[in-house]
Amino acid sequence: DEKGEWYVPERKIESGDVQKALTESEFILQGTTETPTQEHFYLETQRCRAIPGEDGQIFLHTATQSTMEVQEVVSRLLNLPANHIIVEVPRLGGAFGGKERGGTIWATMAALGCFLTHKPVQVLLEREEDMRSTGKRHPFQGRWKVGFDAQGKIEALDIELLSNGGAYTDLSIAILERAMFHAENAYFIPNVRIRGRACRTNLPPNTAFRGFGAPQAIYIIEYIMEQIAQKLQLDPLKLRELNAYRSGDITPYGQKVIESNFPAIFERLAKNSNYLQLKEEVEQYNALHKDRKQGLGIVPVKFGISFTTTHMNQASALLWIYIDGTASLTTSAVEMGQEVSTKCATVVSEILGIPIENIRVESSSSQRVGNSSPTAASTGTDLNGNASRIAAEKIKSQLLPIAQEMLNNQGIACELEEICFKDGTVYSSDYPEKKIEFKDLIRQAYLSRIPLGAYGYYRTPSLSFDREKGKGSPFHYFVFGAALAQVQIDLLTGEHQVLKVFIVHETGNSLNKDIDRGQIEGAFIQSMGWCTCEELPRNDKGHYLAITPSTYKIPTVRDLPLNIQIEMISSGSQYASIFGSKAIGEPPFIYGLTVWFAIQNAIHSVKPDAVLKFPVTPEAILLALD
Repeated sequence: DEKGEWYVPERKIESGDVQKALTESEFILQGTTETPTQEHFYLETQRCRAIPGEDGQIFLHTATQSTMEVQEVVSRLLNLPANHIIVEVPRLGGAFGGKERGGTIWATMAALGCFLTHKPVQVLLEREEDMRSTGKRHPFQGRWKVGFDAQGKIEALDIELLSNGGAYTDLSIAILERAMFHAENAYFIPNVRIRGRACRTNLPPNTAFRGFGAPQAIYIIEYIMEQIAQKLQLDPLKLRELNAYRSGDITPYGQKVIESNFPAIFERLAKNSNYLQLKEEVEQYNALHKDRKQGLGIVPVKFGISFTTTHMNQASALLWIYIDGTASLTTSAVEMGQEVSTKCATVVSEILGIPIENIRVESSSSQRVGNSSPTAASTGTDLNGNASRIAAEKIKSQLLPIAQEMLNNQGIACELEEICFKDGTVYSSDYPEKKIEFKDLIRQAYLSRIPLGAYGYYRTPSLSFDREKGKGSPFHYFVFGAALAQVQIDLLTGEHQVLKVFIVHETGNSLNKDIDRGQIEGAFIQSMGWCTCEELPRNDKGHYLAITPSTYKIPTVRDLPLNIQIEMISSGSQYASIFGSKAIGEPPFIYGLTVWFAIQNAIHSVKPDAVLKFPVTPEAILLALD
């Protein structure tokens, strides 16, 4: 930053009069807060198999979250038309953002070898090669100044976010933008100035990672909240309740916060955790134990859902119903363990009333569905579920007159809107006992020359953002939630244990509660690892030193919380997405930050002025206590 090595000029988002508000604030705090990098550690390493086809075609079976990007880049590299490059992704063994752009370079290597030799070529990285060569989560530095009153109400925030992009830009600019959109997290602050720079460094380039810059920015503002609470000796939960967004508040970038559920969420969190009693128990434990201390950490989240690059908020789906009533669905989405395929199949099942096991979700293919946006930004189900819905509704509308005719032939007169599709049958709502088998309806539709295939296209409505002005509505909606963690640390060894975790998360009308619960749990553990054990030291040449599972420590089964309670709130939001559901992939990652703040709280019970590193390893705990 000091040398002016930035990828783009400074980005800025501003509202109110920051300087005036800081001057008039009763209390001022300022500081510098940093977050480190993180390795994706997906189970399947980067890979691509390139196979020559007819007429100069090249088939790429590759590990990517973006079939379109691989197709476009390989097309440019080889000077071939895009329709000569066929990209196929059956599924991924995990990605977490590391294969959004990170997979493209390995695909180009395989494609180039195939193009030159006219033979199949495979590039497959060993774990050590993958960890040494791929981009990580962007390290951030936040330089901040905050003004607040004696009650803890924040009046002004001036913050500068610097991201370490590495040797070339990758997705650094978009990641910086999302970080800036989340710099105030869950809090309405009337006077804000957010400045951001993506810095070029002589280090490996960094890339997308679950949260896409938001976790770094949210950690910084939550660190600020803890500093305010400590300064004024305020309860951390009460401080957050005081400053939280209410419905109708305006974000620093000008988007209205609609249907804020924070009052109810904080109330549920306090009730579920029995907060006041838990807080008292922690204080009593600390008073009675010399070598072990406990602490509590609280973090809410307001997470914006949509690609912040507006044109990427689009998706397509291709749906075929076969003569036996089974279905084939292809979407723009890449399945990587997040179960987007199951959710899209659920949508089709709901509309056509057929069992989900009769719907086969095909691999992602640039031939069947072209120009696909990456499966990222927690938008996979929102975009592709809606595209699937549109395709299914098209087919249903074609089937309704045939169903009406078949029911009439059974002596049942009914209007089109009275016809129901459910459990593999079709019937009139007035005569549910007289049913037509769905497969018989499909056969009759075929004989009547009714199309049994449909293409669905969806684009997210009402999105806009002016980067020059720093104003607009970049998100379709927000996801709200909050978490509390209780930890215990050993002052002699620096080890810690997560005793309890309480999470209250707004899911809207969940398409699949088991999938959503799994996403919440997985995101929490992955974030906890970032906060507590995942270190990536470098040597003096900038090379990563922790490049194997033996040296880079991710959480294991022994690190799991002893007790984790998750309450998923069905909010019934009219601004949510497919069938009233809300995105689930990234927002729960924020909850893992509670562990870091709980450990800090435990340490401050012994040494109030202790400065804690991130990640808070046993060594970091001992150094903070020294």
